[in-house]
Amino acid sequence: MGNVMTTKLNLTLGAIGLLAAGSVFGATTWVLNTGTVTVSSVSVTSTGWADTGTNANQSGGPLQLQPANSNVVLYSGGLGINNLDGCSSGSTCDVGDVQSTAPEHAIDNNQRYEMVLLSFSQAVNLTNVSFGWTGTSDYASQGGDSDYTVMAFQGAAGNQGLATKTWSSLDSGWTLVGQYNDATDYENRSLNSVNSNGVANSSAGVYSSFWLIGAYNPLVGGNMNWSLGNDYLKLASVTGTVCATGSAQCGGTTTKVSEPGYLALLGIGLLGMMRIRKSSPKG
Repeated sequence: MGNVMTTKLNLTLGAIGLLAAGSVFGATTWVLNTGTVTVSSVSVTSTGWADTGTNANQSGGPLQLQPANSNVVLYSGGLGINNLDGCSSGSTCDVGDVQSTAPEHAIDNNQRYEMVLLSFSQAVNLTNVSFGWTGTSDYASQGGDSDYTVMAFQGAAGNQGLATKTWSSLDSGWTLVGQYNDATDYENRSLNSVNSNGVANSSAGVYSSFWLIGAYNPLVGGNMNWSLGNDYLKLASVTGTVCATGSAQCGGTTTKVSEPGYLALLGIGLLGMMRIRKSSPKG
């Protein structure tokens, strides 16, 4: 009888342990490509955006945002962007606009500001980014650099759209997480760090299903007066934590057990343990 009780007790404790583990999310890394990437049931889709549209007010104002040509392109080292204003030959346009060649194949701010929109199936808190190739790799002699901007959307659902907006007129729900300088190849850079201007950047507590990562973009705020027009990067991966269900930051549902549900099930498990103890023979 003692063995039976021990088995029941172990099963109950095991169930409680699984419930507790189910409410905890570890760090997850998404290695990005041109399609949808799914890790631990959470997917992310990457699209490229740049200010290549018409003047927003038709009188010399800022250019409207448009999806990049084919959105994002996977090159050696990570995701890059080919813009709609690019061309196929250096004889028909500026050499910097020839698609699939340097620097057009990178995420850059040469002539326009480019950013990759990461759309997750659940709210996540990004903590690290990694660029597989940066401007410091082969643009040092040309003044190449690798500063970058990170933003997250925390506004009302449905207002995260970028089309026809400008970088300076995004919905107020788009918040600047930070301006970062001098990324290096495959460096796993924390988003909680101090930049060269002594400004402390932090993604702590920021949970969102939509993130923007791109070449240094002073138009979205936090102008660091860094060098303009010469930042080049290819986005390789992002790391973060999926929002635990029941948390106020989630802003949506997940498949995990919510906190109230978890506590209720935990109580049921403890009650079962008490009944096992009472029904077992004494001595």
